Amino acid sequence: MREFVRLVHLEFYKMKHTGFFWLHLFVPVFGILLFLCYYGVSPHRWEGELSGYIEVLTTAFPLIISIVCAQNVSHEEGNHFLVFLGMAVKRRNIFTAKWFVCVFMGLLGTALAVGGFMAGYSLLLKRVRFDAVLCLNMILLVWAGSMGMYFYHVFLNLWKPKSISLCIGAVESVVSALMLTGLGDGIWQFLPCAFGGHWTGYYFRYYLDGRLPAAVSALKGSLLINGTVTAVIALLTLTGFYFYEGRRIND
Repeated sequence: MREFVRLVHLEFYKMKHTGFFWLHLFVPVFGILLFLCYYGVSPHRWEGELSGYIEVLTTAFPLIISIVCAQNVSHEEGNHFLVFLGMAVKRRNIFTAKWFVCVFMGLLGTALAVGGFMAGYSLLLKRVRFDAVLCLNMILLVWAGSMGMYFYHVFLNLWKPKSISLCIGAVESVVSALMLTGLGDGIWQFLPCAFGGHWTGYYFRYYLDGRLPAAVSALKGSLLINGTVTAVIALLTLTGFYFYEGRRIND
């Protein structure tokens, strides 16, 4: 545990002089301003506007995650991953520390993206005052749905050039959007890129009806599958990293 904490501190230090932290600030702020400007000149019902913003956010998340993970891993390429691989006694701590930093910053970025939008919508557009419970649950659902994606995007960037992860992230964003339609019925539970969009959709639908316990019941069936899929992804990536010895830098 002490080694893991030390590696997390080291990861934050290594990211200090990169654009990693700024990316988690500028992307959410840009998205907030873009949507607030659009909703300001083209008003609709607040339910549709919030739902539309969250859907776009969850759809864009896979691509954003691939960019974030690529940026996090890219600074290890200068020494051909030798320093990275030699930092810890237990190999899993190296990988999980890098994953934890990406996930933690993802939580902060998600909190800014969702909380900032709701605050701006309430204070600037002055159409509705959002419930703090709604805001908190939306943040947690969007963020929790992304944990599995961080596992394999960190590993993909360690294993192959970043272009592979970016292409997969772009495809996942398209798939995530398709899964929000009828095409996703029965299969979205097995696709990590679709978790956040469906979780928030279920929750918001029942929130509007005032039947939050029903939202929990509706999600119970899928949460078992989603949790199993995420656990399998974590196990496979950690197992794969156990045999990881770096890669040749060609790009």
